[in-house]
Amino acid sequence: RRRHIYALLLILLWVAGCNQNEAPTVAPATATTPPTTVAQVTDTPTATSPAPVDSPTATALPTDTPVPDTATPTLPPTATFTPSPTYTPWPVPQVVRDVAVNLPAGFSFVTYAELYRPTAFAFDDSGRLFVASFDGTIHILLDNDQNGRADLDTIYYSGFSTPLGLAFRPGTHDLYVSDQGRITILKDADGDSVVDELVTLVQNLPYGRHQNDDLVFGPDGWLYIGVGSTCDACEEEDPRSATIMRIDPDTGMGAVYATGMRNPFGLAFDPASGALFATDNGRDDLGPDEPQEEFNHIRQGYDYGFPYCWDNMTEGGCENSSPAIGFFTAHSSANNVVFYEQTEFPPNFQGDAYVTIFGSWVVPDLPTGIMRVSLTPAGDSFTTQMAWFATWEGGMPLGLVVGPDGAMYVGDYINNRVYRISYGFP
Repeated sequence: RRRHIYALLLILLWVAGCNQNEAPTVAPATATTPPTTVAQVTDTPTATSPAPVDSPTATALPTDTPVPDTATPTLPPTATFTPSPTYTPWPVPQVVRDVAVNLPAGFSFVTYAELYRPTAFAFDDSGRLFVASFDGTIHILLDNDQNGRADLDTIYYSGFSTPLGLAFRPGTHDLYVSDQGRITILKDADGDSVVDELVTLVQNLPYGRHQNDDLVFGPDGWLYIGVGSTCDACEEEDPRSATIMRIDPDTGMGAVYATGMRNPFGLAFDPASGALFATDNGRDDLGPDEPQEEFNHIRQGYDYGFPYCWDNMTEGGCENSSPAIGFFTAHSSANNVVFYEQTEFPPNFQGDAYVTIFGSWVVPDLPTGIMRVSLTPAGDSFTTQMAWFATWEGGMPLGLVVGPDGAMYVGDYINNRVYRISYGFP
């Protein structure tokens, strides 16, 4: 009977971290140096966005402060004694929760905005939240009355095809957008919420079952892009498929940085170590229990095993593939990742990575939410500890970002909402 069940399961396409449904084929993969891509500039679009509204100022919660003991004991003159300080516990404040959610004590969870299928987020230097939606629109959300809920939604630009990544170039108003097969820059030199120039930085990236996903600026000033495989498990014709690429943000020229990742959806640099980390969603054709989704420490020139190696296999030619440093449930679709480097969350929640777990279209009982990943240096890499941070019924979280106000913003793709997670009252 088990053989019959698995025969039925193998007919299904397991969808993990994408929405395409091409049938898989399996063949040996090869890797070569990718061609470079030269930037091209298109005509400047006509902008229709209204003028911006000033963003609110974030208010920090109290920090943990030592309080010394004021009582000094009487001691013999030959000895001295310094009392140990006592510490005020981190307060557990009043919270507001719009939906039934499992969160640690003291955290609020409110609907920040209702928006069609939010996919990616980015804050600019002024604190405005830019949101990409699945329909190709880029929105600007503002909370003018500072009540923890957006009260203004401005359409900044539209016309993209499945935008899955947003990133502002540090120190500029240039918004880099990753949509199907290309990287585009929306330039707004004066920050007036009107696009002054549209530049196609990279085009003709390979896509099929997956596409180019998240993008992030590194400490070196270069742009890093996750490029998914065009199939479930196959020999890719384009060596840029199933890789992470490193791109010059001015010219669009670059090269493959790391290989062997089926769908490296989320990328993030750890501010503490400067190391790059990525999630990866494994192949669908091996049944419901494998392979596990991965959390990888990304290093230049390393290969991470796809399509032949998974779950840190060490045989069958997998000896030289770089092992994952953490795992998520098979087919759970580990997607966007951010590091929490603000101070509004309690200290034991700071410095960790947070990952959205989207879930599976064909394994509906898998839990979804936000996982917390704690890193510990180990030699030239890291070990991890993983635990749930937030789960809620019927959610499919995708986009994730930490705001300058210290709150965490998450996009619920299936419920068409942006949630705001804060410590204490919103």
